[in-house]
Amino acid sequence: MKRLQLFVFHSQKKRTLYGLQQTGLVDINLYATPGGLHDTPPELKSAYATLAAVENAARSGQHTQADKTADAGVRAMLAEAERLILAKTGLLNAIKELTSELEAYAPWGEVPIDTIAGLRTHGIGIHLFSGSVGLFDQFDFGEHQVIPLTKTGNTQRFVLVTFRTDAPVWPFQKHTIPGRSVAEMRTDLSILKKQLADGDATLAAMAARAPQIREHIAAQRTRLEFEAVKQGLARHESGTFFFLTGFFPEKRLAEMRNFLETEKLAYTIDDPPADATVPVALGNIRLFRFFEPITRIFSLPAYGELDPTPLFAPFFTLFFGFCLGDVGYGLLLLVIAVAALFSARLRSFAPLGIILSLATILSGLLMNSFFGATIFGLSPDAMIATEANPAIFAAYTVQGKTVFPAMPLSLVLGAIQVLVAFCFQAVNEWLLLGMRYIWKSLGMLCLVTGSAVIAVHKDLLSLGFNSKFAVGPLQIGAGISAIPADAGLMILFAGIIAFFLFGNPDRKFFLRPLAALWDFYQFCTGLLGDLLSYIRLFALALAGGLLGNAFNQIAFMVLPRNDGAVDYASPWIIATIIILLIGHGLNFALGILGAFVHPLRLTFVEFYKNINFRGGGRAYNPFRRHTKQSQDEQRRRFRAANLRADTMPRAI
Repeated sequence: MKRLQLFVFHSQKKRTLYGLQQTGLVDINLYATPGGLHDTPPELKSAYATLAAVENAARSGQHTQADKTADAGVRAMLAEAERLILAKTGLLNAIKELTSELEAYAPWGEVPIDTIAGLRTHGIGIHLFSGSVGLFDQFDFGEHQVIPLTKTGNTQRFVLVTFRTDAPVWPFQKHTIPGRSVAEMRTDLSILKKQLADGDATLAAMAARAPQIREHIAAQRTRLEFEAVKQGLARHESGTFFFLTGFFPEKRLAEMRNFLETEKLAYTIDDPPADATVPVALGNIRLFRFFEPITRIFSLPAYGELDPTPLFAPFFTLFFGFCLGDVGYGLLLLVIAVAALFSARLRSFAPLGIILSLATILSGLLMNSFFGATIFGLSPDAMIATEANPAIFAAYTVQGKTVFPAMPLSLVLGAIQVLVAFCFQAVNEWLLLGMRYIWKSLGMLCLVTGSAVIAVHKDLLSLGFNSKFAVGPLQIGAGISAIPADAGLMILFAGIIAFFLFGNPDRKFFLRPLAALWDFYQFCTGLLGDLLSYIRLFALALAGGLLGNAFNQIAFMVLPRNDGAVDYASPWIIATIIILLIGHGLNFALGILGAFVHPLRLTFVEFYKNINFRGGGRAYNPFRRHTKQSQDEQRRRFRAANLRADTMPRAI
């Protein structure tokens, strides 16, 4: 980003601001509100809500009549829509109350309200009671006149007639006399529902002009932001000129200078100072932009910090596929993602869904799972395959023992991500603080790498992490043991020196080892906890596979067998299909949730911690026009000029 400081004379104020808004480049810091224009103006919040209600009414399947508001202005139509939305809230509340009242009194039948009121004027009381049938049959009513009415289940309703207006205290529930008959309640309810349907139909009809409403709101937002900037500029005490400070992408410098020189404005352009709140624009290639919504869930990176999106995106994809790990569920997710391409609301998330579904399909092939059944090896209702075939990470049996390659694979993937995080942290510290701050990160990287090499050569603690250590066909132990033990020892010592002697550059040299002891303790315990956290990937994959297989067994268990063969022509096949649909539907929903949440947790906790992620960046939001055409053009120009195919782009 570059900082622009502009000096505007009073006579040029409107013209200059209009030009800046047309270019749509500068994120302006207002004098009154230093954060700039980043919130929806209060005057437009109700308009956005109204537009959403109009579009929801159109999507709800309401009958769309001819647009009666075609000749009306958009402003008048918005006012009418707001009135209908407010009325709809009242109608829904009234319908809810009346429905509850009707459900309470409908079992009593028609209550003669007028007759009861007339008897009351003559001192005769009519009282409604209800209670259990057993209590009603056993209770001694004495000389009171009790008339049984309807009976529903174990509930008996009855009427008590007294020659006084009050009733005795009995262990029954007493009901008040309704203010209207059941027939009147039903009539009023139908009227309210008709009014609600008419209002929804009118809102749905307005959806035909939704583009006009959107353009109207965009124009209003453009006008309001223009006024906010005009009033929010810092004024010189003489009152003759104003100061404007803003930020724009460095790659748009030529375009910005061209505008300023054409308008003959007084300005300065320089790099943002260290204490400035600089907006952040992510600059990822198209593939990684699909993962930016995940980045924004936590926080944008700080200005100048490396964007973590390209680094966690491949791991997030692998972890998601690992957790769900089923070809059938992957195909189902792929169908949903492709269908989302045809939805205006979900289209932006569809590419991410397609990527994750392909990862799930690949993981299902590697781990030999199709809706909980095996694809290669044993029969379809078997969980464990005796041969891997293409499923190189599928479970298999050796001498009667089950081996799960996916378990060590999850730890290996976790170790790789942690090592990548240390490298990322070193680069990030170099960019933000300087080269002397990278040694702690490099020290941690060397400590882990050197320890792994020595552990393989020494078969440390006989844990199986030696030269024969393998995950499926991946001979990881053999690859690590190719590094000489002496080289591993040198790497380890280099890590110790970097960590203890250069890891705290702000302290005096002789105090650094003492300060590093606590850091080393936290590093060792934290690293162990981080690596063990990745075992959740295997646990989720195993749980999903076992649950899917359990539903398969239950579903086919209901089918009869003739001479040991399953009778698929039996009418019980309907029950089998229902169990499969419900069971796998539930497992799929739980699997999707777990496959998203747990990789998200590994990203935001383990990975972000090990890259020393700072975050807190504010999104770049330039002062611009908000019409749809200008937004599309602005987006196209911004991507063409600012987005580059860097593997580790910085937050600019």
